[in-house]
Amino acid sequence: MWQANSAVLITDLGDELVLMHPERSEMFSLNATGKLLWQQLPATLDSLSHSLEQTYGLTPSQARDDAEAVLEQLRTRDLVNCV
Repeated sequence: MWQANSAVLITDLGDELVLMHPERSEMFSLNATGKLLWQQLPATLDSLSHSLEQTYGLTPSQARDDAEAVLEQLRTRDLVNCV
């Protein structure tokens, strides 16, 4: 199960989200796809992948690859974790 770091500050700019890690003073911008995934947390990789399939008409493997890529970028910045 993937979940957002509760310390992260979020600014919604419509088509994107800006995430701020207060302890690291780093900002990270999510496009519409990343925003879709972020707003569903906490969630499993399977459910996030399925959401991308349904929303963007992706194949299951492409949706899973895309979801994993976004989650990995967020994880390396301590914005999400997997429990």
